[in-house]
Amino acid sequence: MIFNTFIGLKLKKIITQISVFIASITIFFLLIDKNSDKNDKNIEDSEIIYNKNEFNDKLIKKRVRQTAPVIKIKVKSGDTLEKILINSGFENEEIVKLIKETKKKFDPKNLIIGKEITIKYQETDKKSVNSIFIPLEFNKNFYLQKIDNKYVAEISSKKTQIRLVRKKGFISDSLYLSGLRAGVNNKAINEMISIFSFSVDFQRDIWRNDNFEIFYEEEFIKYEKSRKNLGKILFASLDLQSLGSLKLFRFESEKGGIEFFDENGKSAKKLLMKTPIDGARLSSGFGMRKHPILGYNVKHRGVDFAAPTGTPIYAAGDGIIEKKGWNGAYGKYIRIRHANNFKTAYAHLSKFNKLPSGRVKQGKIIGFVGTTGRSTGPHLHYEILKNGKRINPQKLKLPSGRKLKGQELQSFIEQKNVIYRKMDNLGVY
Repeated sequence: MIFNTFIGLKLKKIITQISVFIASITIFFLLIDKNSDKNDKNIEDSEIIYNKNEFNDKLIKKRVRQTAPVIKIKVKSGDTLEKILINSGFENEEIVKLIKETKKKFDPKNLIIGKEITIKYQETDKKSVNSIFIPLEFNKNFYLQKIDNKYVAEISSKKTQIRLVRKKGFISDSLYLSGLRAGVNNKAINEMISIFSFSVDFQRDIWRNDNFEIFYEEEFIKYEKSRKNLGKILFASLDLQSLGSLKLFRFESEKGGIEFFDENGKSAKKLLMKTPIDGARLSSGFGMRKHPILGYNVKHRGVDFAAPTGTPIYAAGDGIIEKKGWNGAYGKYIRIRHANNFKTAYAHLSKFNKLPSGRVKQGKIIGFVGTTGRSTGPHLHYEILKNGKRINPQKLKLPSGRKLKGQELQSFIEQKNVIYRKMDNLGVY
């Protein structure tokens, strides 16, 4: 037979290979067709389940919340949540319910000035709130949401960690700028200036190549180290060519009061600061001078500190702001009433700092250097009044702060030693 010949065997092999190939192709397409039927059945089944568990309705509600119109409002002095909702055009009946639910978690009057509130709403025949987001503390936020036509409020918080920071440096221009260059938290620098401002004149007592050191706590959210918050300042020192070495330690009394004391337990705090500004140059003293604009001699009833626009200005002492606004030649102006019939005044400001009330604490930033009013350049005009009469701030003598005694002094010494041990174990970084 032909298949027993050499050519026949080759032909038989080719026919077998072709048969196997055709069979493989046939099986492949049969399997595809079968899987396609299964997928069609699975899709049909999944659609039935999708409809049965009402997932569709929940998904739609979620998408509605996500795409709802948004109102973003930055909190100003005097704002409350109720006032913001009224001004945003929401119904009184709904506002009452919102405020009632909010009060279960926090006081809606205690909004933080400068923070941004986010309100999502829907609008059919009337405006209705879907959710409200309010940032609170460094790691806490308030959230209110409408669920099944009811409002539910909660406060979410993230865990934080505390680390200790110790920084040293040389002062090349001002303590503030030198501290920033050394990597010190800007709020820590401001507080350091505040606690030393009773004994140090930052215009005359700070010289080039003086030394500073600061030791403080820094709080950050776990896994988000870029978001930092200043904790407690534990220790600060200045090594000055003009005044020598000055060291101050944080002390918290049993009654909860917090002050800074030197190594011997003497308080750094006095009624008024020597200077309410850091890094400024005394450009004009108290007394007779030729007025730079008017051109004739007049009595200068304060002192002028030349400084760049925007330099922070601090409240010289605890008190109540009795005047704040435009004041003729003084430009933007603040006057504060203190104890013992003292008042301080600050003029030519570029802008005011936002404050929660008319009462201020010593060292609080109240405004920023400018050149408003009758002024030839950016500077702070600073006045001190005693019994309504302007006096020379540079000659003002105030009594020293209190001295710790007895058990309170012993507690201070123990806290001071703890601070030293922490610093020795940490080193500088």
